[in-house]
Amino acid sequence: MRIHFFTNGIFSTGIAGGDIHFLKLAEGAARAGYELNFFGGHGLQHTIRKYELPATVTLTDDGIMPKTDTGALGGQIKLFRDMFARYRRTLPLLETIGENDLVYATSDYWFDVLPVVRSRARRKMMVWHMNAPGFGEIITRSRPDVDAMRASSLHYWASQNHSLRRFAGCAHKHLFHLHPAMRPELQRLGLREDEMSYVSYGLEVTLNESVPAPAREFDAVWIGRVHRQKGIDDLLATLELLAKRVENFRTIIIGNVKDALAPEMAKRGLEKHVTFSGFVSEEEKIRLFKASRVFLMPSQHEGSPRVVGESIIANTPVLAYDIPNYRPVFGGFVRYVPAFDLAAFQSAAEDEIKKMRAGDNYLARLDLAEFKRANSWETTQGKFLAALQKLRAT
Repeated sequence: MRIHFFTNGIFSTGIAGGDIHFLKLAEGAARAGYELNFFGGHGLQHTIRKYELPATVTLTDDGIMPKTDTGALGGQIKLFRDMFARYRRTLPLLETIGENDLVYATSDYWFDVLPVVRSRARRKMMVWHMNAPGFGEIITRSRPDVDAMRASSLHYWASQNHSLRRFAGCAHKHLFHLHPAMRPELQRLGLREDEMSYVSYGLEVTLNESVPAPAREFDAVWIGRVHRQKGIDDLLATLELLAKRVENFRTIIIGNVKDALAPEMAKRGLEKHVTFSGFVSEEEKIRLFKASRVFLMPSQHEGSPRVVGESIIANTPVLAYDIPNYRPVFGGFVRYVPAFDLAAFQSAAEDEIKKMRAGDNYLARLDLAEFKRANSWETTQGKFLAALQKLRAT
């Protein structure tokens, strides 16, 4: 059985969380004997080779798009033109797909979902990673991931709504969703229980277990994008307070964010308290989590972020604002404070660090083994393969 993955949303050689998700699902399908083909650009082709996936790539672009500032209107227009060019190039290539093949949209964007819907394949699949902001949230800019121009958010909202409606009209389908709260909307669109599956964001549990736990040399750890959605201002204010109140306070910042954050750290007198790791391997990221006492997560909006789960399985406590999406996914494995109450966040961070220095880790009292089992890539791949098998029987 052949599966075609539609991945027109990869514009460079770098990959993000959703990209890792479909690559892991494809890896599981390949091991199960499925033949893989990807529709996507040259950036995707580079990624497929890097991950050594046994797959072919049907190219939908002429080359990797030059770097552009997608925060500017001109950059967003260039990005949309590239998306539309990929989509137009994909349509005639759909002739290569047979009626008995499987097709899978790796995002809820129109440039992946519409080719799936329009293909001759009888059995169709897609994944829904995160809720787009609502129209009202975009107009009022009441959700932190809505930028000032609102153009990309309006595109995201329109794309997701149109894609879900079109996919819901397919006869033989299966939709994978990454958050339990998505189920009511799917039911409203007419999907039956056997046409949808809740799957985890996926965690490298086996790799995590292979990395020895070092001494905890850092009091706090953070990883993420430098964006107001991630609560950067609250993070900086918290680090500044902790440096004053916690003796010999140290924190590690993971990722290529030094250029963006170092000037602000210097302004706040945090240079001797903060270490920037730069880009690290998966193994080193796990080691740094295990070498830290608390993962600070002051984000103002998230879906079901894998990084929270990565901290949990590294046995490192997580402190986060109590925003709606967390509890259905992480339950009691996270320590919550009232949303956007900075004083409460700072107090809880200091308290958790002191507890960890004293050897009191709340995760030791929870069923980490079950959390790891439920969210491992092996379990996620197993759910994907079970759904494929069920769909093949239709």
